[in-house]
Amino acid sequence: MDLGSYYRRFRSKFQRYAIHDLALYVSIIFAVGLFIQVTNPMFYFEKLSFVPSLVLRGEIWRIITVIFYPPNMGDFLWTILAILVWFSMSRSLQAWWGDFDFNIYFFGCLFINEIVLIILSLVMGLDSFIAVLPFLPIYMYFSVFMAYAITFPEAQFLIMFVLPVKAKHLAIVEVAIYLYQFLRGAWIVKLYILLAFAGVIIYFLIQDRNNRIISNWRWKFKQWQRRRNFR
Repeated sequence: MDLGSYYRRFRSKFQRYAIHDLALYVSIIFAVGLFIQVTNPMFYFEKLSFVPSLVLRGEIWRIITVIFYPPNMGDFLWTILAILVWFSMSRSLQAWWGDFDFNIYFFGCLFINEIVLIILSLVMGLDSFIAVLPFLPIYMYFSVFMAYAITFPEAQFLIMFVLPVKAKHLAIVEVAIYLYQFLRGAWIVKLYILLAFAGVIIYFLIQDRNNRIISNWRWKFKQWQRRRNFR
């Protein structure tokens, strides 16, 4: 039995527990988190952020309250725009995939980051910097855009509200930027970027239920081999 079959069985058993309109609820949480940042910036880091050492010492609410950190663009108005764009993309994905699949994607991306950070904290020690460093899910939010660009590659965004650019082209630019940051950044930045791309793997597990993507890649590889042998 392939992974798609296991996932279908898992979904049929637990899909009734999916959170409906998760994209809307998370976007509201982003807005509340933005208000917290404006009124009391340190409250998030002291009480809501995901700090592995504090979670292991019993502050388990931080596993979920970490998402009070919004897609931060620096400026207040740009952050509001980023929240609206994230909501639009997530709402489209949820409508296309269904509630359960979007729940699995969002929480899967979140929990993969947290589980890896907790394991590293246990290995390196609760006093190490990885254990006391607050995890900001900035790169994790990027995985939603990647899923959107793969699902709707021809969708257009207006850069600076003027220049139309397709989602697939923006995705290429984003990947190039993160690749540059991966090559130049510290190892913790490299880790965050790798974990962000783990969301794309979850996407394939969710969407490629009949191994269509894998079969297509195999077909293209065989075609390339035939052309090479012919030459």
